[in-house]
Amino acid sequence: MIVMTKMAKMTRIIRPRKILLQFNTLLIIAVIGFFGAAFSLPILVTITNSFMTAFEIANRYSMAVLPTNYFRLLADFDNFNFVDMALVPAWASLGQYFAILVDAVYLGHLWNSILITVPSLVGQLLIAIPAAYALELSQWRHKEKLFFVYIIVMLMPLPVVLVPQFVVTGFLGIRESVLAIILPAAASPFGVFLLRQFLKTISMECLEAAKIDGASHTVILLQIVTPLLKPAIAALAILVFIDYWNVVEQAIIFLPTIAQLPLSVTLTHLNPDVIFAASCFYMIPALLVFMYGQEYLIDGIQLSGLK
Repeated sequence: MIVMTKMAKMTRIIRPRKILLQFNTLLIIAVIGFFGAAFSLPILVTITNSFMTAFEIANRYSMAVLPTNYFRLLADFDNFNFVDMALVPAWASLGQYFAILVDAVYLGHLWNSILITVPSLVGQLLIAIPAAYALELSQWRHKEKLFFVYIIVMLMPLPVVLVPQFVVTGFLGIRESVLAIILPAAASPFGVFLLRQFLKTISMECLEAAKIDGASHTVILLQIVTPLLKPAIAALAILVFIDYWNVVEQAIIFLPTIAQLPLSVTLTHLNPDVIFAASCFYMIPALLVFMYGQEYLIDGIQLSGLK
C-alpha cells in the first residue's frame, strides 16, 4: 500500500513535468516556424512575382514602399499608401525571364560578377593550400608568430582593411580595375586559417612515411595532403564563392564606372519589369553551390574545429 502511494505521488509529479516539456517543445517549434516563414516570405514573393507581367508589376509596384522622411510617415500614417504586394500573380508569364536573357545590361553585370568571383575563388585556393601546408609542417621557428598575424588580419572588420587596400592598389595602379578586388581576395587569410585547422586533424604518420620513401614536399602536397583536404577545400570554396558573389563594398569603392559593377550592386537599378526574374537568376548560382556542397561545408567546418 505504501509503495503504491509513493508511485501515485511520483506519477502526479512526472505527468505535469512531461506536459510542461511537451508544451515547451511545441512553443519552440512554433516560434522557429514563425521566424522561418517570415524570413522565407520575401524569397517566395520574389519567385512568384517573377512570373508577373510587366503591366501587373507597373500597377502593383509603382508607389514608394516608405516615404523618405520617417517623421512624415508618423505624422500622416493614415493617409499613406503602401505597396500592394501579391503572392500569386494574376496572369502567369515567362516574359521577365525572356527579357533578361536578351538584356545586354543584365548579362554584362552578370559577367562582371563571374569575372570577380571565379578568379577570387581560384586564387585563394592556389595560395591557401600550400600556405596552410607550409605553416603546419615547416620547422620554421617563427611560423606561429606569422600565423598569429594572419588571425589578427582575419579578425579586422572590412572597413578597416579597405583603407590599406585602397592605398596599395593605388600604388600598384590597379585601383580602378577588378584586380583591386581579386588580388586581396586571393591573399585572404581566412583560407589559410581554415585549411591549417583541418590539417591538424590529419595523422602525420603517412606524411612521415612518404618522406622516408623519398617523396618531395610537392609530391606530398599534391598527392597526399590535397586529397585529404577535400572537405575543407570544398567548404572554403563555398564560403568564398558566396562571399564574392555578393560583393558590394569593394565593388563600390574600387570600380568607378557602372559598366564595371557586378550584379550584386546593380540589381536594384535594373528595370522594374524584370527585377524579380533577375533576382531569381541571381540566387540560382549561390543556391546550387550551397545545395551541392552542403555536406562538404558541414564536414569541413566540423573537422577544422571552427565554431
